[in-house]
Formats: sequence, C-alpha cells, structure tokens
Amino acid sequence: MAVTDEGFARGDGAFETIGVWQGRAFRLDDHLARLVVSLRAAGLEEPDAGQLRTEIDRVLDGASEDAALRIYVTASGTRVLTLGPQPSGRGVAHLAVHPAPWIRPLGTYGPAGAKTMSYLPNMAATRAAQRRGADDALLVALEGWVLEGPTFAILWVADGRLYAPPVSLGIVDSVTRRTLLELSDDEVIQEPRPLDHLLDAQEVLACSAIRGVVAVRRVGDQAFDAATPVCDRLAAALQQRRRA
Repeated sequence: MAVTDEGFARGDGAFETIGVWQGRAFRLDDHLARLVVSLRAAGLEEPDAGQLRTEIDRVLDGASEDAALRIYVTASGTRVLTLGPQPSGRGVAHLAVHPAPWIRPLGTYGPAGAKTMSYLPNMAATRAAQRRGADDALLVALEGWVLEGPTFAILWVADGRLYAPPVSLGIVDSVTRRTLLELSDDEVIQEPRPLDHLLDAQEVLACSAIRGVVAVRRVGDQAFDAATPVCDRLAAALQQRRRA
C-alpha cells in the first residue's frame, strides 16, 4: 500500500484480523461478512467477493502453522492482505476504566459498531491505561454501560450467570465472542449493565481473534477471585473448536 493512498493517509477504511490455526482461517465467512458490514456502515464500497476470496486463497496457500491473517480495504478500494505470526498480545490482567465517547449506540451514529482502520481513540485509551499502571483499558459508555476493551471483547460472570454487553451499544460484533456465546452451557445475558455490576463479578473474561479467552484479574482497584472455572472451560472449548 502506498503512503499516498487516500484511505491509508486518513485511516479511511475497514479491516479484519482473522486467526489461522494449522493453516486454516477460523470462521472466515463470518469475518468477511463483518468486513462488508463495516464498509457499508462507513459508506464505503465493498470489494468483489470472488476476487477477495481468490486473494485470500493465494495468501493462505501452503500455510500449515498458526498465524494471523489481516485484511485491509481502504476508501480508494486498495486491498492489503498480510499473513504473519500471531502476536503475543498485550496483557489484560489489570484493566483501568476509561470513558469511550466515540462508541455510540447503533442508529445514533453512522459508523457505530464498524471495525474501521481509525483506531486512534482505542490505542490512546490503551496508552492512558498503561500510564496509570494497568495493562490495558476497559471502555465504558458515557451512560456508564460496560462496553469492551480497545482490541478485545469483555464478558463476566455474576451470580453464576454469564453476561456480555449487547452489540446495540455500538461495540464491535466480535466473532470470537459469538463463538463463546455458542459454546456456553447456559444462556448468556446480553443487555446493558453498569460498571458496578461487572465490579461485583466472580470472573471477568477478555477475548479476541488472536488472544483467545483469558481472565482479567483486576479492574481499577477491584480484584477478582483466583479461581476462573468458566474462563478455563470456555478457553478449552474455544481452542478445541479452532483446531477442529
């Protein structure tokens, strides 16, 4: 991609990060469908589906190891596909609460929920959290609802039930989170919940396409139980699904 590409210069585009396990892209159809949704939400033209598939097949040809496939589509129609090692990722054991005024409910803001290339507010939130001594940020809506992390989805266990913020709040519709909802033994409650509800939880979980499922040990000054049976069970089930 040339640095003079208008989409690259302005962060005007959408992207997907897809986990590749033993050479196979996990839930590729879901990721490509989400890419289209993001482009439409941003008012951008979607690429030719057949051509994009051909390019993906070419990039994955001969791959047999775990990797990360990234797809970028800019406003000018430029497509960039990369395949590289899965990053180790930043820790999420300790999260600092951070307001996220740029995340608004669906229907109130055009690109709400879109996974766009304009990730500066998210990355700035991570850096602000790290300056406060945390590993990363927990993003909270202006109304006080728990949202997500800058690069990961959030779930939590309270009173023996699993909770997840609804995508109607404008968070990214995480494909990994969708998988966990399918793998959960019980119904997952998806409704707006305030920060206090999460702080009273027994477990807090973070998940992403590359990270998998990991336990959050502390949010602000609130520490959580050392035992994480739900996180452990979902992490094992997700790993099995990815390699199936």
